[in-house]
Amino acid sequence: MRPAALHAVLLALLLLPASSGGALGAEQVAEEGQPPPLFSLPDENGVVHRLESFLGTPTLLYFTHNMCHYCTQIIRFLKRTRPLYSEEELAILTINVWADGGKLIRRYKEQFGLPFPMLAGKDPRLLRDYEVNYVPIIVFIDRDGKIHRIFHHYILAADFDRSVREIVEGTRARQPNG
Repeated sequence: MRPAALHAVLLALLLLPASSGGALGAEQVAEEGQPPPLFSLPDENGVVHRLESFLGTPTLLYFTHNMCHYCTQIIRFLKRTRPLYSEEELAILTINVWADGGKLIRRYKEQFGLPFPMLAGKDPRLLRDYEVNYVPIIVFIDRDGKIHRIFHHYILAADFDRSVREIVEGTRARQPNG
């Protein structure tokens, strides 16, 4: 084998574990049917919330930021849903991907009257693990601690309501032609 070809093969072998989730690249990306990547993030008061402590309870993660105008529709869905389920039946965590402290979170919560915990999500690992390139992103986690559904950007009210019911009731609605 030529030295250049041998060098290329050795380089590929060295990079393989990192790119395939091996020991060198132990990153986890959010995927339906898999456990969610864990995180610990502070709220506007500095209280740290750990996703791990919510596992076992159906949980909705809502990724947003202060300039997302479409996100106001999701806020309406969240506010409409909260009275239907107790906090033990459905946990709702909102994550502001621009916030690294309380100021942006307080402004957002005041502007939209948000009654849910909002966490400071300006964390490169979190953004990478949940593939946050834009918002909103809504992640539905079932009571078994697995990601049930992920909606990137747009979600219809019927899809939102169905996904909430599925994680709370432990079912998966039958899809058309499926």
